Amino acid sequence: MLWEPRALAGGAGGLLVLHHGAVDDYLAFGPLSSAVYIAARAGAIDCTAAFDLAAAWLEYHPQDPDATELASLSIECTQASQPRMVQAARRLLATANFHPGFKEEPGWLTGLEDAMHQVNRDAAATGISRPCRLRVYDNDTSPGGNAYVETWDGYTGTSGGVYPADGADPVSALVAVAEDAQEALMEALWAVWPVCPVHRLGVHARDHEKAAVWWCAGDGGHAVAPIGGW
Repeated sequence: MLWEPRALAGGAGGLLVLHHGAVDDYLAFGPLSSAVYIAARAGAIDCTAAFDLAAAWLEYHPQDPDATELASLSIECTQASQPRMVQAARRLLATANFHPGFKEEPGWLTGLEDAMHQVNRDAAATGISRPCRLRVYDNDTSPGGNAYVETWDGYTGTSGGVYPADGADPVSALVAVAEDAQEALMEALWAVWPVCPVHRLGVHARDHEKAAVWWCAGDGGHAVAPIGGW
């Protein structure tokens, strides 16, 4: 593959960097973002990937300081520059509004699967004998690759599923999975689920005082049970 010099940041002090002549900046940015994010988590970024990411961003944002720094450091490509490359890459990805998915953060899916087990315990405690399962949309169906709850007979909710980042925190994981499971189960049962045993009102998942609970609006509102502890 041929390399050619290309000015990516113009004007005085502009950065002259080497650019992959064959890289399509727009199409390459998503996969490059994923690769650099995964590498940044590990603490060591491939210099070529880092440079290509920076070049793709500088194509449309020629004065961006983080992309400029990342491109410069990737040309140096020294072990000593790795910590700065990691920090610059993280700032650039944040600026670019890159949202990691389960590929980049597999632990998030584990967190959601754990939450699914907890919600299934609540379903069983309320008389639903068959468990729901957590699935993941492929990227052709859902650009974000969200997870979603599916009942034993194929019913799902209508909200678009559970965002990967909900799995980053146990409380948000429980609330998000419980909400999606509630939608799916009510579609399957054609009934409100779950129901407050005191007020006979439908309850909703929420974060209450840093705990995931089933919340009833009766008598001014109260927690019926922790999610997973019905």
